[in-house]
Amino acid sequence: MNIRALLTFAVALAACASVPAQQAPITQGQKYVMATHSFNVFIGPTRPRDRNVEVKPGPLAALAAERGKTGHEALAVQMIGGSTPMQHWNQGDGDDSMNIAKVALSKGGVDVFTMSPNARMPEPGIDLFGDLVMETNPNARILVQCSWSAWDGNGLTPSVGGTAAPAFSNEDHDNADVATIELWLAGLEAGGGYLERLRTQLQSINQRAGRDIAYVVPSAVSAYTLRKAILEGTVPGVRLQSEIFSDGIGHPNAPLANVVTYTWYAAMYRESPVGLTALIDANDPTSAEREHRLQQIAWNAVVTEPMGGVKGAPVTVESAAH
Repeated sequence: MNIRALLTFAVALAACASVPAQQAPITQGQKYVMATHSFNVFIGPTRPRDRNVEVKPGPLAALAAERGKTGHEALAVQMIGGSTPMQHWNQGDGDDSMNIAKVALSKGGVDVFTMSPNARMPEPGIDLFGDLVMETNPNARILVQCSWSAWDGNGLTPSVGGTAAPAFSNEDHDNADVATIELWLAGLEAGGGYLERLRTQLQSINQRAGRDIAYVVPSAVSAYTLRKAILEGTVPGVRLQSEIFSDGIGHPNAPLANVVTYTWYAAMYRESPVGLTALIDANDPTSAEREHRLQQIAWNAVVTEPMGGVKGAPVTVESAAH
């Protein structure tokens, strides 16, 4: 080995040594259980309505496979539309054998348990599941998504006291300007804001566990940053914010679904998704450059989240061609 190679190897070793074990990239595929809703379920296995259609592992699995994360697997998915963690805790009406998430956790072998709260925060189900994870899978991590607002904040789902019927169409997403989106981002981070309340609740779980096991997945930050980038004209192939949604409530089309999937990949595996190709659409000439942009947005959201559990530096957000 020549001197230059030795120096390169030494620098690499020093970089690895500087990263705490709890923040180092994860090389082994993670086995995970989801208690989720429709603003998150799409990262996991497909959910075909026709039982004769094959269930596929999904986009997060495709990214893990590309990076050689052997063993990546969704052990169970408990999906309730517009749900809160407490609804997932109560699934089965007291018969825990009918609660998919609880059954999966009780079997053990879980590396990651995911939750996706709604507008209510703090939320009692997060603590209940947190304690159950500590009891059944003491070495597991808990990843909790901060989701973007339904109907751009103009309505609430029934699970948190809303009517679920605001007069808000998909095209109304285009009414948000950069200043409005910046207010949404600032509101998340404000004292007493959603992220502060979520972090406080997860910190209490970590205190009970005696170590860091609960982390934030900042999908809302990725979603809002993507919308700003669209307004700034820097997302290849996307002109309008409404193009990343399928309806007024905010269910995602591919660009939003993909930036959220990259956000989850970065959080779950503690490494940058930049450079991954699994979600590129070969039939779309703008896709490769767009995916690169989405990966940068997602990495920056995760690596700057104080409770993301990921060590690294933000990247300069630019298109793949630059």
